[in-house]
Amino acid sequence: MAELIGPILDVIKFIGRHASKYLKFQRKFTEYVDDFNQAQADLRAKEADFQQQLKDEHHFGKMPKQEVQRWFKKVEQKLGHAQHVEDKISKGKYLFRSCLGKLVDEATQAMKEVHAEGNFSGGLVVNDPSAIAVNLLTPEVVGATNFRDEIFQYLMGDAVESIGVWGMGGIGKTTIMKDVHNRLLKESKFRKLIWVTVSQVFDIRKLQKDIASQLERNLSDDESTIVCAGKLSEMLKGQMRYVLILDDVWRSFSLEDVGILEPTTNNGCKLVLTTRSERVVESMGFKKVKVHCFSMEEAMNLFFSKVGQDMLPNPTLESLMKLAVRECDGLPLAVVTLAGCMRGKADPRMWENAIDELRGSIRNIHDMEDKVYGCLKFSYDRLQGIDQDCLLYCALYPEDHEIYKDEIIEKWMEEGLIDEMGSRKAMEGSSHSILQKLEENCLLERVQVRPCIKMHDLVRDMALHITRKRFLVKAGMQLEELPNEEEWGKDLETVSLMHNSISTIPKTMNCLKFPKLTTLLLSWNPLKEIPESFFEYFPNLKLLDLSYTHLESLPNSISSLEKLTVLLLMGCWCLKSLPCLSKLQALKKLDLGHSGIEKIPQGLEMLVNLRYLNLKRTSHLTGIPAGTLSKLCRLQYLSMHSKLRSAEELRELNKLEVFYGCFHNVGGLNTFASKRKTLYKFSILVCSKIDSFRPLTSSNFVRFKEIKIDVGDEIILPYGIEELSLLECKGMRSINEIGLRDATALKGCELRGCSELEFVFPSKCDQLQTLESLNLSEFESHS
Repeated sequence: MAELIGPILDVIKFIGRHASKYLKFQRKFTEYVDDFNQAQADLRAKEADFQQQLKDEHHFGKMPKQEVQRWFKKVEQKLGHAQHVEDKISKGKYLFRSCLGKLVDEATQAMKEVHAEGNFSGGLVVNDPSAIAVNLLTPEVVGATNFRDEIFQYLMGDAVESIGVWGMGGIGKTTIMKDVHNRLLKESKFRKLIWVTVSQVFDIRKLQKDIASQLERNLSDDESTIVCAGKLSEMLKGQMRYVLILDDVWRSFSLEDVGILEPTTNNGCKLVLTTRSERVVESMGFKKVKVHCFSMEEAMNLFFSKVGQDMLPNPTLESLMKLAVRECDGLPLAVVTLAGCMRGKADPRMWENAIDELRGSIRNIHDMEDKVYGCLKFSYDRLQGIDQDCLLYCALYPEDHEIYKDEIIEKWMEEGLIDEMGSRKAMEGSSHSILQKLEENCLLERVQVRPCIKMHDLVRDMALHITRKRFLVKAGMQLEELPNEEEWGKDLETVSLMHNSISTIPKTMNCLKFPKLTTLLLSWNPLKEIPESFFEYFPNLKLLDLSYTHLESLPNSISSLEKLTVLLLMGCWCLKSLPCLSKLQALKKLDLGHSGIEKIPQGLEMLVNLRYLNLKRTSHLTGIPAGTLSKLCRLQYLSMHSKLRSAEELRELNKLEVFYGCFHNVGGLNTFASKRKTLYKFSILVCSKIDSFRPLTSSNFVRFKEIKIDVGDEIILPYGIEELSLLECKGMRSINEIGLRDATALKGCELRGCSELEFVFPSKCDQLQTLESLNLSEFESHS
């Protein structure tokens, strides 16, 4: 009996404890409900505070922390459950208060726990890695305040999803949208801003790829535009709230065909395009925002911001400036162009003459585009002849193409636009001066991120109009074959078909020869073969650019181009050999860099007028026959992949200014450096091994790699050396054992893996005064 009583008493005690708890819920039910309501109110208040804080912190390029997002989800769940409990309270009966009180208490404790978890150090947001937050570089915006504010308000509001900003060329549409874009960066409404320049030649695939690129994604070239449209649409859906700005649209198109989502209030997306055509905006159903010309006051403010306030003390000059600006009819591009042209001109007679010329250019012309052309033409006419030719040459590139400054300078020299000055250094200096002048006159635009220039659409249009009989320009037009024969005028001097998709040239062309044509640009085309008869049509060709084509060979008829001065075959990886070049006695430049040639072209040693020879990264080239280089006595530029068998050949090249190459040993370097005058640019590797060699790109650079340098060995460095590198060299105890006495311009020094080095510089060393960086690595410690 006793054995049963114990367990029974335990059960009674257990039931009693729970019974008392349930009686407590019954007795203090009102207190539990009050606590419940307070916990619910506290949690809602904290949630509201965090929502406001998140709104303040969640600017463009930021995103909520994951722990914050999880906390809000928990809050949503607990408050939802609390509402369910609240409904039960309102319907609950007195007899069931004990059970209901337990439910209320559990809900209360859960809300208090979530409330306590809401503690986030360092704010509520972090950087959003997927957001593209880049301030677009633009000059200080003067005027157009109304248009900028109108567009900004449309984007920030909910009434308008698609906006078409239209106006004539040069009115400032792009500048306005850059300013609006940068203002949006400071707001939290949008998660991503996407900027794409469309340009006159509309190409769906290019537009799709450009948008995808802004999203840091890629689209395959192998898939159709329909498939790409579907993929792009999914990419954009994943961005949530965004603004897509399409700059410089010339014709209407289907958003669906491209894969651009239709902006709606629900998806929170906005779409803006800029165009010169009102019809484009209307046909696409966008809200029209027309950009008008500046008022006279705005135009003067813009003009003075560009021409400089220092020219104002003279009242007569100021009144003449106003007359000149008035001729620009408030067009920003024309005003800026005029200011660039007349900057620094303080003679009133020059301004009077300028006004007369401006009025003559636009007399009886009412169309605004023609007025812009008149202003641009006026600026062009103020240039010297050589500057004009250099500007016109830039129009040979595709529209909106960013041209590297070094590249365009090289092109000017190839074309013979820069006067022969006896040295490349002098010619490059002259070219830089011209480039700067064209930039300052606003005829070329600087590209901020890279060392490039661009040509404004209207300036390019003007250039093509000026050269319409002499130039045939179809660059970047997605051509798959040569232009129609009727487009090849008999007076053509220059043809540019670069950056197209031309893969074949017809065997015959039903047209006459072109005796005036001197320049033919076919670079960046998938061209595989040139018919034997093709060059017969261009008997006076001087410059031929076939760079970055898929050519496997050249026709023998190229040897008949006896007036050819420039032959460019850079990047022709499929090209294994060339015909005999001995007849090309006028040739001054031969560029075979990055090509697939396996041996030096026959007859190269006979090209006694050659100034420029590029054999950089010709990894298949077996070598340069002895005696070849020494005969090219006028060579100014030499870049090689192969190591020289004998540096003695270079001793004959008295005009050499630029050298990129490699020597087998220190003796070869000494032979070269001891007899050389100061080089303008050089990059030299001294290495005994015959491993793959890529010429160093740094100017005035010498690198020793895996070379033994014994005490007492004489080493002669070229004058003007700025960078010195020694990698895994043996025998050397101090860098002073290298001939540093002439290294008066040394800025950087790298020493790596030189195991026998005891100290770098002696205590007294003049080179320490110019040295800016010293890199030491991979050394063994000496105990």
